Amino acid sequence: MKTLLALLCCLLSILPLPVTAQQEMEIIPLRNRTVDQVMPIIRPLVEPGGALSGMNNQLILRASRKNRDEIKQALAAIDTPARTLVIRVTQNRDAAMNRSGAEAFGSVGNDHVRVTQSPTGVAAGGGTVVIRRGDSVVGGQVVETRSTRTASAAQSVQVVEGGKAFINVGQSVPLPMRQVVVGPGGAIVTDSVVYRDIGQGFYAEPRLAGDRVTLEISPQFDTPGNTGYGSANTQRLSTTVSGRIGEWIELGGSGQQAAGSNRGNLSVGTSDVRDNRSVWLLVEEVK
Repeated sequence: MKTLLALLCCLLSILPLPVTAQQEMEIIPLRNRTVDQVMPIIRPLVEPGGALSGMNNQLILRASRKNRDEIKQALAAIDTPARTLVIRVTQNRDAAMNRSGAEAFGSVGNDHVRVTQSPTGVAAGGGTVVIRRGDSVVGGQVVETRSTRTASAAQSVQVVEGGKAFINVGQSVPLPMRQVVVGPGGAIVTDSVVYRDIGQGFYAEPRLAGDRVTLEISPQFDTPGNTGYGSANTQRLSTTVSGRIGEWIELGGSGQQAAGSNRGNLSVGTSDVRDNRSVWLLVEEVK
Protein backbone atom coordinates (compact mmCIF):
# COMPACT_ATOMS: atom_id res chain seq x y z
CA MET A 1 0.00 0.00 0.00
CA LYS A 2 2.80 2.35 0.93
CA THR A 3 4.55 1.51 -2.31
CA LEU A 4 1.41 2.36 -4.36
CA LEU A 5 1.02 5.75 -2.64
CA ALA A 6 4.63 6.58 -3.27
CA LEU A 7 4.21 5.72 -6.96
CA LEU A 8 1.15 7.95 -7.27
CA CYS A 9 2.95 10.88 -5.66
CA CYS A 10 5.84 10.41 -8.06
CA LEU A 11 3.54 10.42 -11.08
CA LEU A 12 1.76 13.58 -9.90
CA SER A 13 5.04 15.36 -9.41
CA ILE A 14 6.09 14.84 -13.02
CA LEU A 15 2.69 15.66 -14.64
CA PRO A 16 2.33 19.30 -15.92
CA LEU A 17 0.03 21.59 -13.90
CA PRO A 18 -3.13 22.98 -15.59
CA VAL A 19 -2.31 26.06 -17.62
CA THR A 20 -4.40 29.19 -17.87
CA ALA A 21 -6.38 29.94 -21.01
CA GLN A 22 -4.13 30.99 -23.87
CA GLN A 23 -3.77 34.76 -24.26
CA GLU A 24 -3.76 36.40 -27.67
CA MET A 25 -3.28 39.91 -28.99
CA GLU A 26 -6.24 41.82 -30.48
CA ILE A 27 -6.60 45.37 -31.79
CA ILE A 28 -9.97 46.96 -30.99
CA PRO A 29 -10.85 50.22 -32.85
CA LEU A 30 -12.72 52.98 -31.02
CA ARG A 31 -15.58 54.64 -32.89
CA ASN A 32 -16.65 57.55 -30.69
CA ARG A 33 -14.46 57.88 -27.60
CA THR A 34 -10.75 58.55 -27.31
CA VAL A 35 -8.12 56.27 -25.83
CA ASP A 36 -7.68 58.61 -22.85
CA GLN A 37 -11.40 58.45 -22.06
CA VAL A 38 -11.67 54.66 -22.30
CA MET A 39 -8.42 53.40 -20.77
CA PRO A 40 -9.13 54.31 -17.10
CA ILE A 41 -12.45 52.40 -17.27
CA ILE A 42 -11.24 49.32 -19.16
CA ARG A 43 -7.88 48.77 -17.45
CA PRO A 44 -9.35 47.32 -14.19
CA LEU A 45 -11.22 44.71 -16.30
CA VAL A 46 -8.04 43.17 -17.75
CA GLU A 47 -7.30 39.73 -16.26
CA PRO A 48 -4.05 39.01 -14.38
CA GLY A 49 -1.20 38.54 -16.81
CA GLY A 50 -2.99 40.49 -19.54
CA ALA A 51 -1.88 43.79 -21.04
CA LEU A 52 -3.66 46.85 -22.37
CA SER A 53 -2.35 49.85 -24.30
CA GLY A 54 -3.72 52.25 -26.86
CA MET A 55 -2.84 54.63 -29.67
CA ASN A 56 -4.44 56.21 -32.74
CA ASN A 57 -7.98 55.58 -31.45
CA GLN A 58 -7.26 51.87 -31.03
CA LEU A 59 -6.93 49.60 -28.00
CA ILE A 60 -4.24 46.92 -28.08
CA LEU A 61 -5.35 44.10 -25.78
CA ARG A 62 -3.58 40.88 -24.84
CA ALA A 63 -5.87 38.55 -22.91
CA SER A 64 -7.78 35.28 -23.10
CA ARG A 65 -10.69 34.98 -25.46
CA LYS A 66 -13.17 35.08 -22.60
CA ASN A 67 -11.63 38.23 -21.13
CA ARG A 68 -11.47 39.91 -24.55
CA ASP A 69 -15.19 39.22 -25.08
CA GLU A 70 -15.98 40.70 -21.65
CA ILE A 71 -13.99 43.84 -22.42
CA LYS A 72 -15.60 44.28 -25.83
CA GLN A 73 -19.02 43.95 -24.21
CA ALA A 74 -18.09 46.72 -21.75
CA LEU A 75 -16.80 48.86 -24.61
CA ALA A 76 -20.14 48.59 -26.39
CA ALA A 77 -21.71 50.48 -23.48
CA ILE A 78 -18.86 53.00 -23.18
CA ASP A 79 -17.85 53.76 -26.77
CA THR A 80 -21.04 55.70 -27.58
CA PRO A 81 -21.40 59.12 -29.23
CA ALA A 82 -20.70 62.00 -26.82
CA ARG A 83 -23.83 63.90 -25.82
CA THR A 84 -24.01 67.59 -26.69
CA LEU A 85 -25.02 69.96 -23.90
CA VAL A 86 -26.05 73.59 -23.61
CA ILE A 87 -25.10 75.30 -20.35
CA ARG A 88 -27.05 78.42 -19.39
CA VAL A 89 -26.09 80.72 -16.52
CA THR A 90 -28.06 83.73 -15.27
CA GLN A 91 -26.64 86.22 -12.78
CA ASN A 92 -28.85 88.86 -11.19
CA ARG A 93 -28.23 91.88 -9.01
CA ASP A 94 -30.95 93.84 -7.18
CA ALA A 95 -29.83 96.94 -5.28
CA ALA A 96 -31.96 99.58 -3.54
CA MET A 97 -31.19 102.67 -1.46
CA ASN A 98 -33.64 104.70 0.62
CA ARG A 99 -32.58 108.04 2.10
CA SER A 100 -34.55 110.57 4.13
CA GLY A 101 -33.63 113.62 6.16
CA ALA A 102 -34.92 116.87 7.59
CA GLU A 103 -33.17 119.89 9.09
CA ALA A 104 -33.77 123.46 10.14
CA PHE A 105 -31.28 126.28 9.68
CA GLY A 106 -31.14 130.04 9.81
CA SER A 107 -29.91 133.12 11.60
CA VAL A 108 -32.00 134.87 14.25
CA GLY A 109 -31.06 137.91 16.43
CA ASN A 110 -30.01 141.53 16.32
CA ASP A 111 -26.84 143.53 16.25
CA HIS A 112 -25.99 142.50 19.81
CA VAL A 113 -27.00 138.82 19.97
CA ARG A 114 -27.41 136.44 17.05
CA VAL A 115 -27.90 132.66 16.86
CA THR A 116 -26.89 130.95 13.65
CA GLN A 117 -27.45 127.36 12.52
CA SER A 118 -25.87 126.46 9.19
CA PRO A 119 -27.19 123.65 6.95
CA THR A 120 -25.56 120.31 7.81
CA GLY A 121 -26.23 118.66 4.45
CA VAL A 122 -28.38 115.90 5.96
CA ALA A 123 -31.26 116.92 3.70
CA ALA A 124 -29.22 118.27 0.81
CA GLY A 125 -30.99 118.03 -2.50
CA GLY A 126 -34.48 118.12 -1.03
CA GLY A 127 -37.22 120.70 -0.95
CA THR A 128 -36.35 123.92 0.86
CA VAL A 129 -38.52 126.60 2.51
CA VAL A 130 -36.97 129.91 3.65
CA ILE A 131 -38.71 132.66 5.67
CA ARG A 132 -37.11 136.10 6.01
CA ARG A 133 -38.07 138.81 8.46
CA GLY A 134 -35.73 141.72 8.67
CA ASP A 135 -32.24 140.47 9.36
CA SER A 136 -33.51 137.08 10.50
CA VAL A 137 -33.71 134.08 8.22
CA VAL A 138 -35.30 130.73 9.12
CA GLY A 139 -35.35 127.80 6.72
CA GLY A 140 -36.17 124.14 6.57
CA GLN A 141 -35.19 121.38 4.20
CA VAL A 142 -36.68 117.91 3.72
CA VAL A 143 -35.46 115.13 1.43
CA GLU A 144 -36.67 111.61 0.73
CA THR A 145 -35.16 109.61 -2.09
CA ARG A 146 -35.52 106.04 -3.25
CA SER A 147 -33.38 104.50 -5.92
CA THR A 148 -33.26 100.99 -7.27
CA ARG A 149 -30.77 99.33 -9.56
CA THR A 150 -31.19 95.98 -11.21
CA ALA A 151 -28.70 94.25 -13.44
CA SER A 152 -28.71 90.81 -14.99
CA ALA A 153 -26.53 88.81 -17.31
CA ALA A 154 -27.35 85.61 -19.16
CA GLN A 155 -24.87 83.52 -21.11
CA SER A 156 -25.08 80.14 -22.79
CA VAL A 157 -22.47 77.93 -24.39
CA GLN A 158 -22.56 74.56 -26.13
CA VAL A 159 -20.13 71.80 -25.14
CA VAL A 160 -19.79 68.06 -25.67
CA GLU A 161 -19.93 65.66 -22.75
CA GLY A 162 -16.57 65.51 -20.98
CA GLY A 163 -15.39 68.77 -22.54
CA LYS A 164 -14.66 72.16 -21.03
CA ALA A 165 -16.54 75.38 -21.76
CA PHE A 166 -15.60 79.03 -21.27
CA ILE A 167 -17.45 82.18 -22.26
CA ASN A 168 -16.87 85.80 -21.30
CA VAL A 169 -18.28 89.03 -22.70
CA GLY A 170 -17.62 92.58 -21.52
CA GLN A 171 -15.23 95.45 -21.97
CA SER A 172 -11.69 96.50 -21.09
CA VAL A 173 -11.48 99.63 -18.92
CA PRO A 174 -8.31 101.76 -19.11
CA LEU A 175 -6.60 102.46 -15.77
CA PRO A 176 -3.76 104.94 -15.27
CA MET A 177 -0.66 103.52 -13.62
CA ARG A 178 2.37 105.35 -12.30
CA GLN A 179 5.66 103.63 -11.52
CA VAL A 180 8.43 105.25 -9.50
CA VAL A 181 11.89 103.68 -9.67
CA VAL A 182 14.58 105.09 -7.40
CA GLY A 183 18.12 104.66 -8.74
CA PRO A 184 21.54 106.16 -8.31
CA GLY A 185 20.58 109.12 -10.46
CA GLY A 186 17.35 109.81 -8.59
CA ALA A 187 13.71 108.86 -9.05
CA ILE A 188 12.36 107.98 -12.48
CA VAL A 189 8.58 108.36 -12.88
CA THR A 190 6.82 106.47 -15.64
CA ASP A 191 3.14 106.97 -16.47
CA SER A 192 1.28 104.32 -18.45
CA VAL A 193 -2.17 102.87 -19.00
CA VAL A 194 -3.22 99.31 -18.20
CA TYR A 195 -6.53 97.71 -19.08
CA ARG A 196 -8.81 95.83 -16.71
CA ASP A 197 -11.34 93.38 -18.14
CA ILE A 198 -14.88 93.85 -16.83
CA GLY A 199 -17.38 91.32 -18.05
CA GLN A 200 -19.74 88.46 -17.36
CA GLY A 201 -19.20 84.80 -18.10
CA PHE A 202 -18.29 81.41 -16.69
CA TYR A 203 -16.02 78.39 -16.95
CA ALA A 204 -17.65 74.96 -16.69
CA GLU A 205 -16.75 71.28 -16.99
CA PRO A 206 -19.80 68.95 -17.04
CA ARG A 207 -19.90 65.19 -16.39
CA LEU A 208 -22.97 63.07 -17.10
CA ALA A 209 -24.41 59.99 -15.41
CA GLY A 210 -27.76 59.10 -16.94
CA ASP A 211 -30.09 62.09 -16.56
CA ARG A 212 -27.95 63.76 -13.89
CA VAL A 213 -25.11 66.17 -14.47
CA THR A 214 -22.24 67.20 -12.22
CA LEU A 215 -20.42 70.43 -13.01
CA GLU A 216 -17.35 72.24 -11.85
CA ILE A 217 -18.25 75.86 -12.56
CA SER A 218 -16.79 79.30 -11.90
CA PRO A 219 -19.04 82.20 -12.97
CA GLN A 220 -18.07 85.87 -12.74
CA PHE A 221 -20.18 89.03 -12.93
CA ASP A 222 -18.36 92.40 -13.10
CA THR A 223 -19.96 95.80 -13.66
CA PRO A 224 -18.41 99.29 -13.74
CA GLY A 225 -18.42 100.90 -10.31
CA ASN A 226 -19.73 104.31 -9.34
CA THR A 227 -17.14 105.21 -6.71
CA GLY A 228 -14.46 106.51 -9.03
CA TYR A 229 -12.60 106.16 -12.30
CA GLY A 230 -11.65 102.56 -12.95
CA SER A 231 -13.65 101.08 -10.05
CA ALA A 232 -15.70 97.92 -10.53
CA ASN A 233 -18.32 95.84 -8.76
CA THR A 234 -17.22 92.21 -8.84
CA GLN A 235 -18.86 88.88 -8.11
CA ARG A 236 -16.99 85.55 -8.09
CA LEU A 237 -18.16 82.01 -7.42
CA SER A 238 -16.45 78.65 -7.72
CA THR A 239 -18.26 75.43 -6.86
CA THR A 240 -19.20 71.89 -7.86
CA VAL A 241 -22.93 71.17 -8.17
CA SER A 242 -25.09 68.27 -9.26
CA GLY A 243 -28.66 68.11 -10.53
CA ARG A 244 -30.97 66.82 -13.21
CA ILE A 245 -30.67 67.82 -16.84
CA GLY A 246 -33.31 70.40 -17.75
CA GLU A 247 -33.77 71.76 -14.20
CA TRP A 248 -32.56 75.12 -12.87
CA ILE A 249 -29.93 74.80 -10.14
CA GLU A 250 -29.18 77.63 -7.73
CA LEU A 251 -25.42 78.03 -7.49
CA GLY A 252 -25.44 80.60 -4.72
CA GLY A 253 -26.01 84.22 -3.88
CA SER A 254 -25.12 87.04 -1.55
CA GLY A 255 -27.00 89.74 0.30
CA GLN A 256 -25.88 92.94 1.99
CA GLN A 257 -27.96 95.39 4.00
CA ALA A 258 -26.86 98.46 5.89
CA ALA A 259 -28.82 101.09 7.82
CA GLY A 260 -27.60 104.33 9.34
CA SER A 261 -28.85 107.45 11.04
CA ASN A 262 -27.52 110.93 11.68
CA ARG A 263 -28.94 113.22 14.34
CA GLY A 264 -28.01 116.77 15.19
CA ASN A 265 -29.44 119.67 17.15
CA LEU A 266 -31.92 120.58 14.40
CA SER A 267 -31.48 117.74 11.92
CA VAL A 268 -32.19 114.06 11.48
CA GLY A 269 -31.34 111.69 8.63
CA THR A 270 -31.64 107.99 7.91
CA SER A 271 -30.39 105.71 5.13
CA ASP A 272 -31.06 102.09 4.18
CA VAL A 273 -29.02 100.23 1.55
CA ARG A 274 -29.76 96.72 0.24
CA ASP A 275 -27.79 94.69 -2.33
CA ASN A 276 -28.81 91.11 -3.27
CA ARG A 277 -27.23 88.85 -5.89
CA SER A 278 -28.03 85.36 -7.17
CA VAL A 279 -26.63 82.88 -9.70
CA TRP A 280 -28.61 80.09 -11.42
CA LEU A 281 -27.60 77.31 -13.80
CA LEU A 282 -29.43 75.14 -16.35
CA VAL A 283 -28.03 72.26 -18.40
CA GLU A 284 -29.97 70.98 -21.42
CA GLU A 285 -29.17 68.20 -23.86
CA VAL A 286 -29.16 68.97 -27.57
CA LYS A 287 -31.17 66.27 -29.32
